[in-house]
Amino acid sequence: MGGSKSIKKHTKVAFTDQELEILEVYFELLKCHDSINGFLTQKSMIPEFPENPDFSIKFYNWMRERCQNQQIDYTNFVITLELLLKDQQENYLSDYNFRVLEKFELFALISLGCLENQKESINSTVIEELLNMYHYNKEIKNSQRNDSAARSVANSIFEQKSAIPFNQFIGQAKQQLIYANKMCKQYFTKKFINPYLKYGIPKLSSSSFILNHQVLALLQMSSPDFNKINQLDLKFSSSVINDDLEYITEIIIDSQQPLLFLFRNREDETQNDTFQQQVFGAYISIDETIETHFIRKRQKDPMGILYNPNDQISLYFGDEKSFLFSLLPIYQLFMSTFDANSKQCFGYINNRSFNLQVQQPYGLGFGGNGNGNFRIWIDENIKRNAKNRINNQCDKTYEMGYLFEPYIEFLNLTSIEIWGVNYGNKIQIK
Repeated sequence: MGGSKSIKKHTKVAFTDQELEILEVYFELLKCHDSINGFLTQKSMIPEFPENPDFSIKFYNWMRERCQNQQIDYTNFVITLELLLKDQQENYLSDYNFRVLEKFELFALISLGCLENQKESINSTVIEELLNMYHYNKEIKNSQRNDSAARSVANSIFEQKSAIPFNQFIGQAKQQLIYANKMCKQYFTKKFINPYLKYGIPKLSSSSFILNHQVLALLQMSSPDFNKINQLDLKFSSSVINDDLEYITEIIIDSQQPLLFLFRNREDETQNDTFQQQVFGAYISIDETIETHFIRKRQKDPMGILYNPNDQISLYFGDEKSFLFSLLPIYQLFMSTFDANSKQCFGYINNRSFNLQVQQPYGLGFGGNGNGNFRIWIDENIKRNAKNRINNQCDKTYEMGYLFEPYIEFLNLTSIEIWGVNYGNKIQIK
Protein backbone atom coordinates (compact mmCIF):
# COMPACT_ATOMS: atom_id res chain seq x y z
CA MET A 1 0.00 0.00 0.00
CA GLY A 2 1.08 3.65 -0.12
CA GLY A 3 0.99 3.95 -3.90
CA SER A 4 -1.53 6.79 -3.76
CA LYS A 5 0.80 9.00 -1.75
CA SER A 6 3.60 8.27 -4.18
CA ILE A 7 1.46 9.36 -7.14
CA LYS A 8 0.31 12.60 -5.49
CA LYS A 9 3.86 13.43 -4.47
CA HIS A 10 5.05 13.69 -8.07
CA THR A 11 2.10 15.03 -10.05
CA LYS A 12 -1.42 16.43 -9.93
CA VAL A 13 -4.16 13.79 -9.92
CA ALA A 14 -7.84 14.11 -10.90
CA PHE A 15 -8.92 11.62 -8.22
CA THR A 16 -9.69 12.69 -4.67
CA ASP A 17 -7.81 11.17 -1.74
CA GLN A 18 -10.79 8.93 -0.98
CA GLU A 19 -11.03 7.75 -4.59
CA LEU A 20 -7.31 6.96 -4.66
CA GLU A 21 -7.69 4.88 -1.54
CA ILE A 22 -10.55 2.96 -3.13
CA LEU A 23 -8.50 2.37 -6.29
CA GLU A 24 -5.57 1.17 -4.24
CA VAL A 25 -7.75 -1.35 -2.39
CA TYR A 26 -9.27 -2.47 -5.69
CA PHE A 27 -5.83 -2.92 -7.23
CA GLU A 28 -4.85 -5.16 -4.34
CA LEU A 29 -8.05 -7.17 -4.88
CA LEU A 30 -7.15 -7.69 -8.54
CA LYS A 31 -3.71 -8.88 -7.50
CA CYS A 32 -5.36 -11.46 -5.25
CA HIS A 33 -7.05 -12.97 -8.30
CA ASP A 34 -3.67 -13.35 -10.01
CA SER A 35 -0.42 -11.38 -10.34
CA ILE A 36 3.23 -11.82 -11.25
CA ASN A 37 5.80 -9.90 -9.24
CA GLY A 38 3.11 -7.44 -8.13
CA PHE A 39 1.88 -6.73 -11.69
CA LEU A 40 -1.60 -7.56 -12.97
CA THR A 41 -2.22 -10.40 -15.42
CA GLN A 42 -5.13 -11.34 -17.68
CA LYS A 43 -6.50 -13.60 -14.96
CA SER A 44 -6.53 -10.64 -12.58
CA MET A 45 -9.33 -8.97 -14.54
CA ILE A 46 -11.63 -11.82 -15.61
CA PRO A 47 -13.47 -12.38 -12.26
CA GLU A 48 -14.45 -8.69 -12.14
CA PHE A 49 -16.16 -8.78 -15.56
CA PRO A 50 -18.61 -11.72 -15.42
CA GLU A 51 -20.93 -10.01 -17.91
CA ASN A 52 -18.13 -9.42 -20.44
CA PRO A 53 -15.18 -11.83 -19.91
CA ASP A 54 -13.81 -11.23 -23.43
CA PHE A 55 -13.86 -7.49 -22.83
CA SER A 56 -11.90 -7.95 -19.58
CA ILE A 57 -9.06 -9.55 -21.53
CA LYS A 58 -9.12 -6.75 -24.10
CA PHE A 59 -9.17 -4.21 -21.28
CA TYR A 60 -6.09 -5.77 -19.72
CA ASN A 61 -4.23 -5.89 -23.05
CA TRP A 62 -5.14 -2.29 -23.81
CA MET A 63 -3.84 -1.12 -20.43
CA ARG A 64 -0.63 -3.16 -20.81
CA GLU A 65 0.09 -1.88 -24.32
CA ARG A 66 -0.09 1.69 -23.04
CA CYS A 67 2.46 1.07 -20.27
CA GLN A 68 6.04 1.92 -21.10
CA ASN A 69 7.33 -1.26 -19.44
CA GLN A 70 4.37 -3.40 -20.67
CA GLN A 71 3.50 -4.11 -17.05
CA ILE A 72 0.49 -2.86 -15.10
CA ASP A 73 1.49 -1.54 -11.73
CA TYR A 74 -0.67 0.67 -9.52
CA THR A 75 0.51 3.91 -11.15
CA ASN A 76 -0.35 2.70 -14.66
CA PHE A 77 -3.66 1.41 -13.32
CA VAL A 78 -4.56 4.90 -12.04
CA ILE A 79 -3.41 6.60 -15.24
CA THR A 80 -5.71 4.43 -17.36
CA LEU A 81 -8.72 4.80 -15.09
CA GLU A 82 -8.33 8.58 -15.08
CA LEU A 83 -9.24 8.46 -18.78
CA LEU A 84 -12.30 6.29 -18.18
CA LEU A 85 -13.65 7.90 -15.01
CA LYS A 86 -12.87 11.61 -15.23
CA ASP A 87 -14.00 14.37 -17.59
CA GLN A 88 -11.62 15.59 -20.27
CA GLN A 89 -10.63 18.80 -18.48
CA GLU A 90 -9.73 16.83 -15.34
CA ASN A 91 -7.14 14.55 -16.94
CA TYR A 92 -3.58 15.20 -15.80
CA LEU A 93 -1.73 11.89 -16.04
CA SER A 94 -2.97 10.46 -19.33
CA ASP A 95 -1.63 10.92 -22.84
CA TYR A 96 -3.06 14.02 -24.50
CA ASN A 97 -4.26 12.10 -27.60
CA PHE A 98 -6.53 10.01 -25.42
CA ARG A 99 -7.79 12.86 -23.28
CA VAL A 100 -9.87 14.29 -26.13
CA LEU A 101 -11.73 11.02 -26.67
CA GLU A 102 -15.14 10.48 -25.11
CA LYS A 103 -15.90 7.44 -22.96
CA PHE A 104 -17.70 5.53 -25.71
CA GLU A 105 -14.77 6.10 -28.08
CA LEU A 106 -12.39 4.70 -25.47
CA PHE A 107 -14.72 1.74 -24.89
CA ALA A 108 -14.75 1.06 -28.64
CA LEU A 109 -10.96 1.23 -28.88
CA ILE A 110 -10.64 -1.25 -26.04
CA SER A 111 -13.23 -3.56 -27.60
CA LEU A 112 -11.47 -3.42 -30.95
CA GLY A 113 -8.10 -4.03 -29.32
CA CYS A 114 -6.39 -1.03 -30.89
CA LEU A 115 -4.63 2.11 -29.69
CA GLU A 116 -5.45 4.30 -32.67
CA ASN A 117 -8.77 5.54 -34.00
CA GLN A 118 -8.14 4.73 -37.67
CA LYS A 119 -9.11 1.06 -37.71
CA GLU A 120 -11.59 0.10 -40.45
CA SER A 121 -12.36 -3.58 -39.77
CA ILE A 122 -15.14 -2.76 -37.31
CA ASN A 123 -17.97 -5.22 -36.69
CA SER A 124 -20.84 -5.66 -34.26
CA THR A 125 -18.52 -6.83 -31.44
CA VAL A 126 -18.28 -3.32 -30.01
CA ILE A 127 -22.07 -3.01 -29.83
CA GLU A 128 -22.43 -6.51 -28.35
CA GLU A 129 -19.99 -5.76 -25.55
CA LEU A 130 -21.55 -2.36 -24.98
CA LEU A 131 -25.05 -3.82 -24.57
CA ASN A 132 -23.73 -6.70 -22.47
CA MET A 133 -22.59 -4.25 -19.77
CA TYR A 134 -25.90 -5.00 -18.04
CA HIS A 135 -25.89 -8.79 -18.33
CA TYR A 136 -24.71 -9.39 -14.77
CA ASN A 137 -28.20 -8.35 -13.59
CA LYS A 138 -29.53 -11.89 -13.05
CA GLU A 139 -32.98 -10.69 -12.04
CA ILE A 140 -33.93 -10.15 -15.68
CA LYS A 141 -36.18 -12.89 -17.02
CA ASN A 142 -36.26 -13.50 -20.74
CA SER A 143 -36.80 -16.30 -23.21
CA GLN A 144 -33.18 -16.45 -24.27
CA ARG A 145 -30.03 -14.41 -24.52
CA ASN A 146 -28.95 -13.57 -28.04
CA ASP A 147 -27.14 -10.80 -29.88
CA SER A 148 -29.98 -9.86 -32.24
CA ALA A 149 -30.25 -6.33 -30.80
CA ALA A 150 -26.53 -5.71 -31.35
CA ARG A 151 -26.79 -7.01 -34.92
CA SER A 152 -29.74 -4.69 -35.56
CA VAL A 153 -27.71 -1.66 -34.49
CA ALA A 154 -24.80 -2.85 -36.63
CA ASN A 155 -27.15 -3.31 -39.61
CA SER A 156 -28.34 0.26 -39.19
CA ILE A 157 -24.81 1.67 -38.89
CA PHE A 158 -23.02 -0.34 -41.59
CA GLU A 159 -25.85 -0.34 -44.17
CA GLN A 160 -24.54 -3.52 -45.84
CA LYS A 161 -20.95 -2.22 -45.94
CA SER A 162 -18.24 -4.66 -44.87
CA ALA A 163 -16.20 -2.00 -43.06
CA ILE A 164 -16.27 1.72 -42.27
CA PRO A 165 -13.68 4.09 -40.71
CA PHE A 166 -13.59 4.28 -36.92
CA ASN A 167 -14.66 7.93 -36.71
CA GLN A 168 -17.63 7.31 -39.01
CA PHE A 169 -18.65 4.32 -36.89
CA ILE A 170 -18.45 6.37 -33.69
CA GLY A 171 -20.47 9.23 -35.17
CA GLN A 172 -23.28 7.00 -36.39
CA ALA A 173 -23.31 4.89 -33.22
CA LYS A 174 -23.65 8.02 -31.07
CA GLN A 175 -26.62 9.13 -33.17
CA GLN A 176 -28.32 5.82 -32.42
CA LEU A 177 -27.14 5.49 -28.79
CA ILE A 178 -27.27 9.02 -27.44
CA TYR A 179 -26.51 7.94 -23.86
CA ALA A 180 -23.60 5.63 -24.70
CA ASN A 181 -21.00 8.02 -23.23
CA LYS A 182 -22.95 8.39 -20.00
CA MET A 183 -23.48 4.64 -19.67
CA CYS A 184 -19.80 3.83 -20.32
CA LYS A 185 -18.69 6.23 -17.60
CA GLN A 186 -21.25 4.77 -15.18
CA TYR A 187 -20.10 1.26 -16.09
CA PHE A 188 -16.48 1.94 -15.15
CA THR A 189 -17.46 4.04 -12.13
CA LYS A 190 -19.48 1.16 -10.70
CA LYS A 191 -16.64 -1.26 -11.43
CA PHE A 192 -13.80 0.67 -9.85
CA ILE A 193 -15.07 3.50 -7.62
CA ASN A 194 -18.66 3.08 -6.43
CA PRO A 195 -20.14 -0.45 -6.38
CA TYR A 196 -23.38 0.98 -4.93
CA LEU A 197 -24.04 3.23 -7.92
CA LYS A 198 -27.62 2.79 -9.16
CA TYR A 199 -26.99 1.44 -12.61
CA GLY A 200 -28.93 -1.17 -14.50
CA ILE A 201 -31.71 -2.00 -16.90
CA PRO A 202 -35.36 -2.26 -15.81
CA LYS A 203 -36.50 -5.41 -14.05
CA LEU A 204 -39.24 -7.46 -15.67
CA SER A 205 -42.26 -8.68 -13.69
CA SER A 206 -42.55 -11.68 -16.00
CA SER A 207 -40.64 -13.43 -18.77
CA SER A 208 -40.71 -12.05 -22.30
CA PHE A 209 -40.37 -13.55 -25.76
CA ILE A 210 -39.04 -10.25 -27.13
CA LEU A 211 -37.27 -8.35 -24.36
CA ASN A 212 -33.86 -9.43 -23.11
CA HIS A 213 -30.77 -7.74 -21.64
CA GLN A 214 -29.57 -6.34 -24.94
CA VAL A 215 -32.95 -4.99 -26.05
CA LEU A 216 -33.50 -3.26 -22.70
CA ALA A 217 -29.97 -1.83 -22.76
CA LEU A 218 -30.50 -0.63 -26.31
CA LEU A 219 -33.71 1.22 -25.44
CA GLN A 220 -32.08 2.63 -22.33
CA MET A 221 -29.14 4.03 -24.31
CA SER A 222 -31.47 5.62 -26.86
CA SER A 223 -34.37 7.20 -24.99
CA PRO A 224 -34.27 10.20 -22.63
CA ASP A 225 -37.17 8.71 -20.65
CA PHE A 226 -36.47 4.99 -20.74
CA ASN A 227 -33.30 5.09 -18.64
CA LYS A 228 -35.33 6.27 -15.64
CA ILE A 229 -37.51 3.15 -15.54
CA ASN A 230 -37.22 0.86 -12.52
CA GLN A 231 -39.46 -1.99 -13.67
CA LEU A 232 -41.67 -3.14 -16.52
CA ASP A 233 -44.93 -4.86 -15.54
CA LEU A 234 -46.41 -7.26 -18.08
CA LYS A 235 -49.97 -6.22 -18.94
CA PHE A 236 -50.65 -8.32 -22.01
CA SER A 237 -48.89 -11.08 -23.94
CA SER A 238 -50.50 -13.07 -26.70
CA SER A 239 -50.09 -14.79 -29.99
CA VAL A 240 -52.37 -12.75 -32.18
CA ILE A 241 -56.10 -13.50 -32.23
CA ASN A 242 -58.97 -11.46 -33.62
CA ASP A 243 -60.46 -10.24 -30.33
CA ASP A 244 -57.22 -8.90 -28.82
CA LEU A 245 -58.35 -5.31 -29.33
CA GLU A 246 -60.91 -5.57 -26.52
CA TYR A 247 -58.24 -6.50 -23.97
CA ILE A 248 -55.81 -3.89 -25.30
CA THR A 249 -58.49 -1.20 -25.04
CA GLU A 250 -59.12 -2.02 -21.38
CA ILE A 251 -55.39 -1.83 -20.60
CA ILE A 252 -55.05 1.59 -22.23
CA ILE A 253 -58.16 3.05 -20.59
CA ASP A 254 -57.21 1.81 -17.13
CA SER A 255 -53.53 2.72 -17.34
CA GLN A 256 -52.13 5.66 -15.41
CA GLN A 257 -48.55 4.84 -16.41
CA PRO A 258 -46.56 4.88 -19.66
CA LEU A 259 -46.97 1.82 -21.86
CA LEU A 260 -44.46 -0.11 -23.97
CA PHE A 261 -46.04 -1.84 -27.00
CA LEU A 262 -44.09 -4.62 -28.73
CA PHE A 263 -45.15 -6.33 -31.96
CA ARG A 264 -43.62 -9.26 -33.81
CA ASN A 265 -44.37 -9.41 -37.53
CA ARG A 266 -43.69 -12.08 -40.14
CA GLU A 267 -43.69 -11.35 -43.83
CA ASP A 268 -46.03 -13.53 -45.84
CA GLU A 269 -45.26 -15.26 -49.12
CA THR A 270 -46.84 -12.48 -51.18
CA GLN A 271 -44.27 -9.97 -49.95
CA ASN A 272 -40.99 -11.87 -49.61
CA ASP A 273 -39.86 -15.47 -50.08
CA THR A 274 -37.48 -15.26 -47.12
CA PHE A 275 -40.25 -14.93 -44.51
CA GLN A 276 -38.22 -12.39 -42.58
CA GLN A 277 -39.37 -11.48 -39.09
CA GLN A 278 -39.58 -7.92 -37.80
CA VAL A 279 -39.99 -6.59 -34.30
CA PHE A 280 -41.22 -3.04 -33.76
CA GLY A 281 -43.07 -1.05 -31.16
CA ALA A 282 -44.07 2.16 -29.49
CA TYR A 283 -43.28 3.74 -26.15
CA ILE A 284 -46.26 5.90 -25.17
CA SER A 285 -45.46 8.22 -22.31
CA ILE A 286 -48.24 9.33 -19.98
CA ASP A 287 -46.98 12.09 -17.71
CA GLU A 288 -49.47 14.12 -15.70
CA THR A 289 -47.03 17.02 -15.58
CA ILE A 290 -47.28 17.35 -19.37
CA GLU A 291 -50.56 18.83 -20.50
CA THR A 292 -51.20 16.79 -23.63
CA HIS A 293 -53.59 13.87 -23.17
CA PHE A 294 -54.88 15.12 -19.82
CA ILE A 295 -55.68 18.66 -20.94
CA ARG A 296 -57.87 17.25 -23.72
CA LYS A 297 -60.11 15.58 -21.18
CA ARG A 298 -60.58 18.89 -19.34
CA GLN A 299 -60.99 21.23 -22.30
CA LYS A 300 -62.47 18.82 -24.83
CA ASP A 301 -59.80 18.92 -27.48
CA PRO A 302 -58.30 22.43 -27.75
CA MET A 303 -56.11 21.20 -30.63
CA GLY A 304 -59.09 20.21 -32.75
CA ILE A 305 -58.11 16.61 -33.40
CA LEU A 306 -60.76 14.65 -31.51
CA TYR A 307 -63.45 13.16 -33.68
CA ASN A 308 -66.44 13.91 -31.49
CA PRO A 309 -66.24 17.02 -29.26
CA ASN A 310 -69.47 16.02 -27.51
CA ASP A 311 -67.98 12.74 -26.25
CA GLN A 312 -65.92 12.52 -23.05
CA ILE A 313 -63.70 9.73 -24.38
CA SER A 314 -60.41 10.89 -25.88
CA LEU A 315 -59.33 8.59 -28.69
CA TYR A 316 -55.74 9.84 -28.46
CA PHE A 317 -53.36 9.23 -25.59
CA GLY A 318 -49.70 9.94 -24.78
CA ASP A 319 -47.38 12.93 -24.59
CA GLU A 320 -44.27 14.43 -26.19
CA LYS A 321 -41.86 11.89 -24.70
CA SER A 322 -43.44 9.08 -26.74
CA PHE A 323 -41.50 7.46 -29.59
CA LEU A 324 -41.70 4.68 -32.18
CA PHE A 325 -38.95 2.16 -32.88
CA SER A 326 -38.00 -0.92 -34.88
CA LEU A 327 -35.86 -3.60 -33.22
CA LEU A 328 -35.39 -6.17 -35.99
CA PRO A 329 -33.85 -6.46 -38.46
CA ILE A 330 -32.61 -2.85 -38.22
CA TYR A 331 -32.73 -0.67 -35.13
CA GLN A 332 -34.26 2.76 -35.58
CA LEU A 333 -35.94 5.17 -33.21
CA PHE A 334 -38.37 7.94 -34.17
CA MET A 335 -38.98 10.60 -31.52
CA SER A 336 -41.95 12.97 -31.48
CA THR A 337 -41.30 16.05 -33.59
CA PHE A 338 -41.78 18.68 -30.86
CA ASP A 339 -42.42 21.35 -33.51
CA ALA A 340 -45.29 23.81 -33.80
CA ASN A 341 -46.96 21.76 -36.54
CA SER A 342 -47.11 18.56 -34.48
CA LYS A 343 -50.59 17.13 -34.17
CA GLN A 344 -49.45 15.12 -31.12
CA CYS A 345 -51.31 11.98 -32.17
CA PHE A 346 -48.99 9.76 -30.15
CA GLY A 347 -51.38 6.84 -29.66
CA TYR A 348 -54.96 6.16 -30.75
CA ILE A 349 -57.51 3.61 -29.62
CA ASN A 350 -61.12 3.13 -30.69
CA ASN A 351 -63.42 0.24 -29.88
CA ARG A 352 -67.01 -0.46 -30.95
CA SER A 353 -68.01 -0.39 -27.30
CA PHE A 354 -67.30 3.36 -27.20
CA ASN A 355 -70.46 3.98 -29.27
CA LEU A 356 -69.21 7.30 -30.63
CA GLN A 357 -71.77 9.49 -32.33
CA VAL A 358 -69.44 10.03 -35.29
CA GLN A 359 -68.05 6.80 -36.72
CA GLN A 360 -64.26 6.54 -36.73
CA PRO A 361 -61.93 3.62 -37.53
CA TYR A 362 -61.80 0.83 -34.97
CA GLY A 363 -58.33 -0.23 -33.99
CA LEU A 364 -54.98 0.79 -32.50
CA GLY A 365 -52.90 3.48 -34.15
CA PHE A 366 -49.70 5.45 -33.65
CA GLY A 367 -48.74 8.77 -35.21
CA GLY A 368 -50.45 10.59 -38.06
CA ASN A 369 -52.06 13.97 -38.54
CA GLY A 370 -55.35 13.46 -36.70
CA ASN A 371 -57.33 12.55 -39.81
CA GLY A 372 -56.77 8.81 -39.81
CA ASN A 373 -53.37 8.92 -41.54
CA PHE A 374 -51.61 6.77 -38.96
CA ARG A 375 -47.94 5.91 -39.11
CA ILE A 376 -48.80 2.45 -37.75
CA TRP A 377 -52.33 1.12 -37.96
CA ILE A 378 -53.62 -2.14 -36.43
CA ASP A 379 -57.18 -2.93 -37.39
CA GLU A 380 -59.77 -4.24 -34.91
CA ASN A 381 -59.58 -7.55 -36.78
CA ILE A 382 -55.92 -7.78 -35.80
CA LYS A 383 -55.04 -11.11 -37.33
CA ARG A 384 -53.75 -10.59 -40.91
CA ASN A 385 -55.67 -7.38 -41.43
CA ALA A 386 -53.49 -4.41 -40.53
CA LYS A 387 -51.88 -1.78 -42.72
CA ASN A 388 -48.48 -0.41 -41.81
CA ARG A 389 -48.27 3.15 -43.10
CA ILE A 390 -44.56 3.65 -42.53
CA ASN A 391 -44.08 5.94 -45.54
CA ASN A 392 -46.94 8.28 -44.75
CA GLN A 393 -45.77 11.82 -45.50
CA CYS A 394 -48.76 13.17 -43.56
CA ASP A 395 -47.30 12.06 -40.22
CA LYS A 396 -47.20 15.23 -38.12
CA THR A 397 -46.34 13.50 -34.86
CA TYR A 398 -43.15 11.42 -35.18
CA GLU A 399 -39.91 11.78 -37.11
CA MET A 400 -40.15 10.37 -40.62
CA GLY A 401 -38.39 7.22 -41.77
CA TYR A 402 -38.97 3.57 -42.61
CA LEU A 403 -39.75 1.19 -39.78
CA PHE A 404 -39.37 -1.71 -42.23
CA GLU A 405 -38.32 -2.07 -45.84
CA PRO A 406 -40.35 0.28 -48.09
CA TYR A 407 -42.09 -2.57 -49.93
CA ILE A 408 -43.85 -3.81 -46.78
CA GLU A 409 -47.38 -2.44 -46.60
CA PHE A 410 -49.41 -5.03 -44.71
CA LEU A 411 -48.67 -6.48 -41.30
CA ASN A 412 -48.92 -10.16 -40.46
CA LEU A 413 -48.62 -9.93 -36.67
CA THR A 414 -47.68 -13.09 -34.79
CA SER A 415 -47.40 -11.80 -31.20
CA ILE A 416 -48.06 -8.73 -29.06
CA GLU A 417 -46.66 -7.69 -25.68
CA ILE A 418 -47.71 -4.65 -23.65
CA TRP A 419 -45.71 -3.55 -20.61
CA GLY A 420 -46.59 -0.95 -17.99
CA VAL A 421 -43.75 1.36 -16.98
CA ASN A 422 -43.00 1.62 -13.28
CA TYR A 423 -40.67 4.35 -12.03
CA GLY A 424 -41.01 3.34 -8.36
CA ASN A 425 -39.89 0.30 -6.42
CA LYS A 426 -43.31 -1.26 -5.97
CA ILE A 427 -44.72 -3.84 -8.33
CA GLN A 428 -48.17 -2.89 -9.48
CA ILE A 429 -50.86 -5.45 -8.78
CA LYS A 430 -52.63 -6.57 -11.94
